[in-house]
Amino acid sequence: MKRRIELPEVDQVQLPHLFGLRPGVLILIILLIVLVAVLFFIAFFPGVIKGGRYVTFRAPLSESGVVVDGTYIGVTDYPYFIESGSHEVQVMKAGISYSSYTLDVDHPVFLTWLFHRKLEAPLPSLALDEEKKSVINQFNLQEIADASAILSYDMVNRSRPLFSNLIQDLQALELDQNTTQATIETALRYISNETMLSEAKEALEAVEMSDTMLEVITIAEAVVKNDSGSTFGLASAVPSVTTERRSLASGDFQLAGFSYPSSSLVMGRETPASYPQVNEAGVSVAVPSFVLGATEISQYQWALFVEENPYWDKSNKAELISKGLVDDSYMQGMTISPVFVTSRPVFNVSYHAAQAFCAWLSEKTGKKVFLPTEAMWTLAALQQNELNYNTSLSPYPDYSSGPVSLLGGVWELTQTPYIPLSRLTGYEESLALHEAFSLQMQPIVKGGSYLNDPQTITAHTVGVIEPDACGDQIGFRVAWYE
Repeated sequence: MKRRIELPEVDQVQLPHLFGLRPGVLILIILLIVLVAVLFFIAFFPGVIKGGRYVTFRAPLSESGVVVDGTYIGVTDYPYFIESGSHEVQVMKAGISYSSYTLDVDHPVFLTWLFHRKLEAPLPSLALDEEKKSVINQFNLQEIADASAILSYDMVNRSRPLFSNLIQDLQALELDQNTTQATIETALRYISNETMLSEAKEALEAVEMSDTMLEVITIAEAVVKNDSGSTFGLASAVPSVTTERRSLASGDFQLAGFSYPSSSLVMGRETPASYPQVNEAGVSVAVPSFVLGATEISQYQWALFVEENPYWDKSNKAELISKGLVDDSYMQGMTISPVFVTSRPVFNVSYHAAQAFCAWLSEKTGKKVFLPTEAMWTLAALQQNELNYNTSLSPYPDYSSGPVSLLGGVWELTQTPYIPLSRLTGYEESLALHEAFSLQMQPIVKGGSYLNDPQTITAHTVGVIEPDACGDQIGFRVAWYE
């Protein structure tokens, strides 16, 4: 039998009371405090330190920019988080601030990270003079013109509702009927793909269509859908004209040329109804009398220009780029000198730079010097029975029978803007509308370059570049009036 062990008696353990509270009660209170703190930091603290609302700004004009307290935050119709307080709001489009107001945002705090508190800003009024209305209308047209360079859309080039924006703004601006109609007719001439066509047709459902609008839509449908049964354009027809030798000279600058009398011709050819062939569709055009340079402007002649106009020197490229006049390739690959004469054509210069050259030469010679129109260039090219293709950057030394290197050498800038459907929808009217709305020039270039396949380039071939683009295959020749 086991011996029983008796343990000594001990005092009962008692936890000390704090603030007169039993430990169990104290622990419960601590747990409640922790729970409340957790709830506060989850439900209220984010809203306390960052109070505000997601504000959707509205505007009568499409895709207007929103500036809050001097900082641009985005375009209208999208929500943006605005902190609580009083804010100064400006609504802008095309660089024009057309409305400003004060927006007061309160300070909600409960679960703001989970449930976004929203606020819709008031619709501002629209009070603009005619000049500002014209600027905004031009801006919308320019966006459509720029978009016409995109023939298909992807994750990089995304489709935008440009025609819907245009129609919305035309209604908000309350322009007169003639301006509204001319605006829409101009925009339709820039349709270059099926997405633009579909969006235009949908946007125009709310508009009373003129006969011209319906005609342009019909033509655009045939082109973008590659209607194999349709053809466009007249057959090429160029009159035989008599040319005479001319020259343009001032100081060290010397340039031979050939004069052409005022003429009418069919520029282009009969083409199928598809891009890019319709760019060459034959149209009747008239040209005034003019003189065209026998050669492209040379690097030596460009050096004379830069010597007197250091603003256009390569050392000032950063400034020229900031002004949108050239791109980063400006004058690359050339070592020009006003001392050493060379006949190699200038290249890697932009349309803006070429225009500056023409202005300089006009002032020096007292004659109006300019980039030729596409029609002038075509008339000169088709006057030659044998239009040789120059596969180098060295012009033919013999230009006794007419201008040389019209094909090959470098692509040559013209002063004619590219409008996708212009040859199918009234050529002269399209150019007049482009000028009336002061749209940015996307110049047509002609003749191909020494790197192109001669079998793919003719006098009818049409190229197009941006006005600030500089390419090692792009140069120019000048024309002038006697």
